[in-house]
Amino acid sequence: MKIRLKTTLLLCGFPFYVSAQYIGKVYVDENYNGKYDAGETLLNKVSVSDGLNVVQTNQEGSFNLAGHEKAKFIFITTPSGYKTNNAYYRRIEAGRTAYDFGVIPYQNRINKDGSHRFIQISDTEIGSPQGQERWVQEVKDYAANEKAAFIIHTGDICYIPGLKSHLGMMNTMNMDTQMFYAIGNHDLVQGDYGEQVFESIYGPTFYSFEVGNVHYIVTPMLGGDYQPDYTKKDVYEWLKNDLKYVSKEKAVYVFNHDLLTADERMLYQISDNEFIDLDKYNLKAWIYGHWHVNHIHKHRSAYSVCTSTLACGGIDHASSAFRVFSVDGKGDFQSELRYTFINRTIELASISNGQAPVNEKGELPLSVNVYHTVSPVQKVTYDIRCSGQVWIKAQSMKKNTNFNWSALVQLPENCKKRLVTVVAEAYLSNGEIIKTEESFVYNDTRSTTQIQTSCDWTNLLRTPNHIGGNEANAVAPLRLAWVQNVKSNIYMTSPLVYKGNVYVASVDEDAQGKAALMSMEGETGKIRWKYMLDGSVKNSIAITDEVVFAQDVHSTLYAVDVNTGNLIWKKKMGTEAIPSFDGGIIAADGIVYAGTGQTMCAIEALSGKICWINKDWKSREGCTVTLSLEDGVLVGGAHWDAMYANDARTGQLLWTNRKDGLRNRSASPVLKDGILYVPSLSSFFIMNAHTGEILMRKELGYNVDVTSSPLITDELIIFGTAERGVVALDKSTLEEKWNFQTTPSFIYSAPYTRYPACTVETSPVQVGNNVYFTASDGILYALDIQTGKQIWRYTMGAPSFASVAVSGNALFVADFSGNVYGFVSDTE
Repeated sequence: MKIRLKTTLLLCGFPFYVSAQYIGKVYVDENYNGKYDAGETLLNKVSVSDGLNVVQTNQEGSFNLAGHEKAKFIFITTPSGYKTNNAYYRRIEAGRTAYDFGVIPYQNRINKDGSHRFIQISDTEIGSPQGQERWVQEVKDYAANEKAAFIIHTGDICYIPGLKSHLGMMNTMNMDTQMFYAIGNHDLVQGDYGEQVFESIYGPTFYSFEVGNVHYIVTPMLGGDYQPDYTKKDVYEWLKNDLKYVSKEKAVYVFNHDLLTADERMLYQISDNEFIDLDKYNLKAWIYGHWHVNHIHKHRSAYSVCTSTLACGGIDHASSAFRVFSVDGKGDFQSELRYTFINRTIELASISNGQAPVNEKGELPLSVNVYHTVSPVQKVTYDIRCSGQVWIKAQSMKKNTNFNWSALVQLPENCKKRLVTVVAEAYLSNGEIIKTEESFVYNDTRSTTQIQTSCDWTNLLRTPNHIGGNEANAVAPLRLAWVQNVKSNIYMTSPLVYKGNVYVASVDEDAQGKAALMSMEGETGKIRWKYMLDGSVKNSIAITDEVVFAQDVHSTLYAVDVNTGNLIWKKKMGTEAIPSFDGGIIAADGIVYAGTGQTMCAIEALSGKICWINKDWKSREGCTVTLSLEDGVLVGGAHWDAMYANDARTGQLLWTNRKDGLRNRSASPVLKDGILYVPSLSSFFIMNAHTGEILMRKELGYNVDVTSSPLITDELIIFGTAERGVVALDKSTLEEKWNFQTTPSFIYSAPYTRYPACTVETSPVQVGNNVYFTASDGILYALDIQTGKQIWRYTMGAPSFASVAVSGNALFVADFSGNVYGFVSDTE
């Protein structure tokens, strides 16, 4: 039976009357019994919806809704200062017309000015609750420590088993904060309609709620594995009605599984004449997942923010992380990625193996890498002891990045030739203190061997074919000559060496204006110049003709003078169906090769003139491959598509191969004497570089979906893996000769690689009988090339995704904390 309530609507200027189908009230459930009791506070101006119509409660806390033919739920916009314990919606039941909503006071995580924090997680893609306990607990602990007002999951819970498991793992009750879910493409599953299972567990696929001075809107993925019952027009009509009650003073954030648009205007559009201009509603951010990358892009006024998965490595090798948004009283935000699976790690990165660099002034550079997933570091202090006496007590260090703190310490003269101990203590926001200590003998370093470079490394692994060959004599054991933090994280950008100087580029995944291309003196680590970039450089840079090149995630290519750091030219390369550029570039003989897919091109280094642009293949999801070049053959590729080779002189397509896992390739191939060597997915390939013919393929039986280019010697092929450290294959038979297991990773980056795994994303480099590489466990290793046995190691305390560069008696490496290290060999 319908209750008839007269409601006046306007259509074409004339009033008419319809029957209200649903009624109810919104109240404060002061005794937490789940039902309205006389005397409990009734709330007015709370928005209530049936999935199309939106009304607000009156002074008595009551509402009435007209209903519509597709209505499945009645739901409220949970007002700021309240939560509902997952009961912000009611499924419409046959014959029932009255639906009440009780809300519970929830003030302690919202500041008086409305400022607050929230956590975004995405693409957890679970099959069952087993094996997920650690990252779930980390999110819960962080939310408790930092008083997060809510957690939002932006989709791809994943398939029916995941959908049935996830809400039990993470809900408003057991996470001790509000928990919201959005639907992803893999959450549209088999049923009467795609969202049926999602709705049966999580409720409406589009809804809104408010916290502080912000109106948050959850919108659904418009397509996926199965067709949804809703349409974009359905969402558009509801969204238009929802926004009618949002005051101009409020900020708006929209959650979705995918990016709305790459255009500058943020339009929710169903036709040329029907659209919602979200910028006019004070949109601050469109927050999404789906692409498994960590990426922030500024549109006309709003930002789009993508976060990868926190449960494992991202498809595009994005670091495992959840994102924290700190929202101020005006609704503006600051972002912070929190990397999962890191438990109270602290390391004195400038002191190891009983040695430390001390300059001619007696100054000791202290560098501490410290991180704890569930609680930020508030401050770091150090003590200096000499021969048992405390010389310096509880001095504060300077924060450089989310991982690194540093200080420059003047050591007392009478500490020379004595044992010096440094104790570092990190104070966490949850009240915990973690500490570490290292000792070294304070020697006069002026008489020690100094860094002397010889050959230039102008591309990844020195040359554009990535063979890594050199005349270096930097044999282990090595001594740290200097360490320099560049004030932003370094991802897969390996250091270059050119005329005695070192070049590197950094990332800025929280959009704080920190990404830079920079040069430092090879002998001392002193920064010569720094050129600030518009966005992160996640992969290889290159040098030719006195110009250093870098391409950022927004696809801008920069040409910078190696000597002065002055910009020569820059070009917006453009991207295709991807939100960021993750690949690497190469340069040789006055030409730089950059871009990807139909933006891949050859450009004159000095003039910026485009020689040719590829027209024969398209890019897909962000690909971590650095281009490879030898004898006029330029090899690139599209992730989840194929490996491609183009003529480097004309751009003409030479061949395509997507067989046996080559379409899932992450590593850059090595080209040597017309032969191509590359690991891909779970196989190793030897191919004809000119034709693409597979000459040999070895199914390895383990995951090699990493960015590690192989080291090719006369007898061995050596490369990193996703879970087993480094392996060496016999070059003739491809049979395994040895396997060196690193320790478990700090940060997970290899696709779908989960805790615990021993990941090596970097490429090994040979010097004499040594094989050098860094790993995701934060250690620089030297192995015996014949046996794979460890000869030497240096513990940095932060993961490294950047391959080493060697020149003369020196080795240079970068870690994720933003530290660049210069090592020297004292062996003549």
